[in-house]
Amino acid sequence: MLMLALDVDGVLLDPDRGGKGHWTNELTARFGITRDEFRHAFFVRVWDDVVNGRRPIEPAVADALGTIGSTATVEEVLACWFEADFVPIEEVVAFARRVSAAGMRVVLATNQEHRRAAFLAERLGELMTIDAIVYSAQIGAQKHEAKFFHVASERLEVVLDRRSDVVFVDDLIDNVRLANASGWTAILADAGRSWIGEAGLVLGLD
Repeated sequence: MLMLALDVDGVLLDPDRGGKGHWTNELTARFGITRDEFRHAFFVRVWDDVVNGRRPIEPAVADALGTIGSTATVEEVLACWFEADFVPIEEVVAFARRVSAAGMRVVLATNQEHRRAAFLAERLGELMTIDAIVYSAQIGAQKHEAKFFHVASERLEVVLDRRSDVVFVDDLIDNVRLANASGWTAILADAGRSWIGEAGLVLGLD
């Protein structure tokens, strides 16, 4: 059976937040932590371990805040991040609902650590049906690695000769190419969202 697998950031969620810019703008406004400070102290230093499930996010953020010299708490920063960055693209949510209504599974395939993955599954699940989520910290590999698509296929119970039934949408061309090479039917998400029509055709929607 055909299945729609959606990336989250850049496909389901708007990284520009409807013109408000990157979510770290909110981090700066609330706690005085700049985007560059947080990027260097957290994303450059430890994000690879966190997003691949090798290190929990809480102590990693705590170390970053100590490096920056911020008095903000870990939970305050995580809440700011998750909430500020949660700006669903209504057109994509509506498309996912159409796919579900047609009797097909809709899943998330994304690079995430455990805390945000759970947050996204809950919050997006309030807007649309999510039948499963496969993510990097769970798998131990990101979408630029073939392992991600092989393990994700197993978790989604998609046998080798039916991998093309997974219609995957991502906004990074390298991920799309690797997904195609791994047997999935991958489509590049464009800013104008013409990909919705293409995916609809592949999925057999009117």
